[in-house]
Order: sequence, then C-alpha cells, then structure tokens
Amino acid sequence: ARRGAIGLHAICCWRIAYRIERNGSFTETVTRSVRINTVAGISEWSSVRLSYSVSRQKLDVLSAWVSTPDGKRIEVGKNQIFTKLDNAGVGAPMFSDTELRIIVFPQLAVGATLHYSYRIDTHEALFPDQFSDIESYSRYGDWGKVRLSYNIPADLPFHVESHGMQPWTPAASAGSGRKLIGFALNNVPPMAPETIAPNPYVFSPRVAVSTFPDYAAIGDAYWARARAKAAVTPEVRKLVDQITHGISGKRAQAVAIYDWVSKHIRYVAVYFGVGGVVPHDADTVIANRYGDCKDHATLLEALLAAKRIDAVGALINAGGPNRPPQVAANHFNHIITYLPEWHLFVDSTVGEAPFGELPGSDLGRQVVLVRAVPGEPRVMHTPGFGPATMGLISDDHSEITADGSLIAHSSERGVGASDIGMRGNFLSVRPGQEKYIMQSMLASRGMQGTGDMQFGNPLDFARPFVLRMQVKVPAFAQLPGPAAVTIPGSGTWINVPGGDAEARRLPLACTGSARVSNTRLSFPPGSHFIAIPPPMNFSNSAGHYQARYRLVGTSIVAERSLVTTGDGLCPASDLAALQALAGVIGKDQRAQVLYAGPGVALHWLQAEPLPPNPDCARAAGARARSVRVFGCIGDWPCARCEPSASGPGAATSVRHRSMPQPSPGLHP
Repeated sequence: ARRGAIGLHAICCWRIAYRIERNGSFTETVTRSVRINTVAGISEWSSVRLSYSVSRQKLDVLSAWVSTPDGKRIEVGKNQIFTKLDNAGVGAPMFSDTELRIIVFPQLAVGATLHYSYRIDTHEALFPDQFSDIESYSRYGDWGKVRLSYNIPADLPFHVESHGMQPWTPAASAGSGRKLIGFALNNVPPMAPETIAPNPYVFSPRVAVSTFPDYAAIGDAYWARARAKAAVTPEVRKLVDQITHGISGKRAQAVAIYDWVSKHIRYVAVYFGVGGVVPHDADTVIANRYGDCKDHATLLEALLAAKRIDAVGALINAGGPNRPPQVAANHFNHIITYLPEWHLFVDSTVGEAPFGELPGSDLGRQVVLVRAVPGEPRVMHTPGFGPATMGLISDDHSEITADGSLIAHSSERGVGASDIGMRGNFLSVRPGQEKYIMQSMLASRGMQGTGDMQFGNPLDFARPFVLRMQVKVPAFAQLPGPAAVTIPGSGTWINVPGGDAEARRLPLACTGSARVSNTRLSFPPGSHFIAIPPPMNFSNSAGHYQARYRLVGTSIVAERSLVTTGDGLCPASDLAALQALAGVIGKDQRAQVLYAGPGVALHWLQAEPLPPNPDCARAAGARARSVRVFGCIGDWPCARCEPSASGPGAATSVRHRSMPQPSPGLHP
C-alpha cells in the first residue's frame, strides 16, 4: 500500500514503470515529487527509506534534490545517501537479507518540494516464471498526478483488475515484441478518516496484475518447492511417537500434535532470498525449535502425515483486506493448516489458540489450498465472524452491603477469537500485577475501590480459560434510600460512531459476535424494590439485543445477550442500523433499579375519585386532572393537582394503603 497523510504533504507527481520478463524477473523504476505543506511534513519527509533484498535485487538511486520555496535546486550529495541493514526486526523475532537505502534531504522547509528517482532490478522472482503486483493509493492521501505502467512481452498472459484508475497509454514505445499497459490517477482529493473504517485498500484506487491464471496456480507454485520440506523422516517419526505416546484415536492425536507444535516451536522469521515463500524442512525446524508460519505449517503437516492424518497448507491474507482481488494476485501474507478429515482450519503460529480456534485475523478469509484434496475446492473460506467464533460470556454475583458498599464476584470466558485474545493478554501478566490491574480498571470507570483477579494457565488448552475477579467499592449505593443504582456489568457492549448516518461515505469494519451476561445484584434483607427495568427485545439488520429482569427475594437478576452481524465489511448504509442497536443497548444498560433499604416505609397507593377540590382548582387553574402515582415513600408527596379536562375543580386524590412488596416482574 502506498499511503499519504492528509495535509502534511501532497504528492505532486509519481511515476512507476515496470519492465517484466518471461522468467518473472523485472525492473521497477520510480520517480516521485512531494511538496511539503506543514512543519510536521518536514519531519515526515526529512528522509526516505527504500528497501530491497540483497540476494534477489539491486537498487540504484538515480537522482535526488530539493526545490526550495524561492526556486533554488539543492542536490542531495552522495554523502547524504546511506545504506544500512533493515532493523525492522529489532525487538521482533525476524531476520532477513533486507537492506535500506536512505536518502536524507537537505534544506527542507514548508513550501519546498523534494524529488527523487530510483531503480530496483529483481533478478530472481519469488515464484519462477511468474509476476504479480498490487498497487493501491489510499483515499486518505493527497495524490496529484500518478502514472503506472507495465511493459510486458506481447504474448505474455497478463491478467489485470483495476478500481478507480483510468486507462493510460504511455507515450514511450514498448519495444519490439512488447506492449505497454498503463493506468492514471489525477488529483484525487483526500478523504477525511471515519471511525471503524476498514483497511483503506477496499475503498481506494488500486490495480492488481498477475501472470497466474488462477489462485490454484499460486498454490501449485508454493507447493512445488514446499512439498519436499514436509517429508516424513526418521526424526519426524521419532518425535511424533513421543508426542502421541499413550494417545489413541486420530483426533486426539491431532490435538496432541497441534498442541506440541503450538507450544514448542516459537515464532522466528528468517527471510533470505526466496525464503519468504519457501519453508525450511521439518528436520531443521525440529532441531531449531523455531520457525515462521511456513515452518509451522510444514512441521505440522509432516507430523500429522506420520500418523496418517491428512493436512494441507492454506495460503491466507491474515488481518489485511478481506476482499481479495478477482485476478490471482499474490496478496497472501500467512499460511495456516486445513484438516480435511474434520473440515477444520488450525493456526499453530498463534501460540495461544486451542485446537480448532482461529484468531480474528484469520476469520472470514479466502484461503487457497496449496495442493488438491479430493472432494474439496482449492479456494475456500475460513469460518466467518459470528457467535461460534467470537464471543464473551460473563457471570456476576454482586452484593450491596448495609453500609452501601458493593462486593462483586465475577467471571469471564471467551469463545473462539475472544478466548485467544484473553489468553494472549494474560500470558504477559506477571505475578503481583493483578491488584494493580483491577485498581486501574476501577479508576477508568470513575470508581475508587480494591480488587483482585485469578486466572489459569493461558497455554493449558485442555481447560477453558476463565478470568475470575473480586471487587469492593465503598459508598456504591445510598442506604437506606430511597435511591437508584445501575446494575453492575453494564458498559460499552458495542462501539458505534455517532453523527449523521446519511452522511457516512466509507464502509464499516463490522464483525459478527455474541455477548452473554448474567448478573445477580443482592440488597440487604428488608429492602424493597420500587421499580426495575422493563424487558427488552430488539432486532434489526445489525443484530439482536435481549434483556430480562426479575426479582428473587431481595435480589434482582439481569439476563442480557447481544448477537451482532457482519462478515468484516459492511456498507456505509448499515450505520443507521448499528446506531439504532447501540442506542437501545445504551438506554437499557443505563436503566436503574429504584429501591428502598431496610427501615424505609413503603406504601402502594390506590387512587380514588373525590368530589371537586377547590384548593386543587385554585392551585392548578380552572380545570384540574388527576395524576397517577405508583408509590409513596416516607414523606414523598402522594398526590398533586394538574390542569385537566375532567372539569372545573375536579381532582383525583389518593389515600395511603399499606401494600406488600411488588410481585416479581412488576414494572411501575
């Protein structure tokens, strides 16, 4: 993706020219001019970093200079162009042969324009005899004149897909036996960002090109060099026999093998040459006890094959745009494993994912099997977002004590991707941090109190991962009251941007999920309830929310659930439905329980019509109406006069009658 930040700079012109050969090698020549609009733009563009693979590519800087606001040309000297190893992997488990060519621009100022051009010669294609490229121009960027061209052999099969780009015919000749394909973008104004928008790729101008005839061909190209790496060797058989010792049944053995790989092969990426698409052999991964996603998939496949369990690598674009190009462009950045016997995808690279669970970055994605499986298509999809793949279940038992303090005991567990997220988050919690985390959580909600938490081993996949929390908040409720409290466990269940839904321009990043909450809030013995929230049952195209409240003695039980829809990308028109759903949820969870503590007299009132009341007529005007009053507590007023159409001086008064506590489910 090629991006630009709004306002900091403007791309005056950008020309990218590819020359592609039959063996997949190519030359990329780039010419770029950038105008600096702000002081922040100076910082952003004080230098440019160009990356390339030392073993596969050669990079040359052709020119670099600065046009100052007063029209001077300042050349970039050779001593202002540096070469260094790419340190992107510092602090991360990644090693590569990537180098950086860094151009440092002198005398940058607001109003200046920097210019540079470079050429990258790629002499070894990632996949032999194949070329694939995706170019996109974020709508958040300020683009000027963009020109993109591909110079190819005239008879080379070349598949093209473009969105928001105009065809363009370069003036230069393609050369004998060759042809030019060009695209243009002209002065597209930047768009302001909008909340919960997806990856800009899906709504930005873009071009995808490929010599692959279809996605199966990409899988074939990967498998051609990976197949031998997954051979079942004596070392593989020795290890798998140790892992599955005493375990019978194919699925149980598959679980044990997956768990071992997930926990014992740490993630370390080593990319040299074509290593980005070619795994290490299984024996090497066993010996090293580390590897990247390709190495994980290769070892897992070999170990499972040793137990006659079929496993197939599945290429996937994890976490990126979940709308792949129609042409077979190589947009994949990850590989997971498909188990045909159970129609199941697994991802041992994650480390915190139990067998059969996928992280959110893998959900609802197109995958390509690297080899054919009888009865299965080569292009498949992982399970989508929904209650079975992403959810949260919580149980809360809270008590309001006689002094108004809240003592709460709660537990939470995730489902699918949420379970993986919880395991990953708490894997890094050090002993002794639990109370600090709870205090920080309470402070973020505007409460002062103390708390603690307990949780199991995040890597124990044989047991559900459950987070248990205890909290004490003093002066949570006013006793004896009467007063009102919001039921604990309420909060932000769904994040939806506000504003005018009809003015929304960008699509929405939306994910289907589920949340279930069961809460029991107990009051001191002798307490009374005056009003509890009414039930709620709301559905629209964005989801379904349901809430039920009932009384059990001096406790109120709240049962609430939410199921949202969405496959990762929703049209802008869905915002209105999301806002309506969020509004219903917020209103329901802000509803309060109206109560009176022990020792407060509670009377329920029965309205009785009385003769016209002169005092009422004088107080409320020539006409007066009755007012329905549900309850009277202590010295609260039990009747009042207001203007009414019932006749001059008419009123309905009320008389006190001691009544029992309202029956469960009463909603005055």
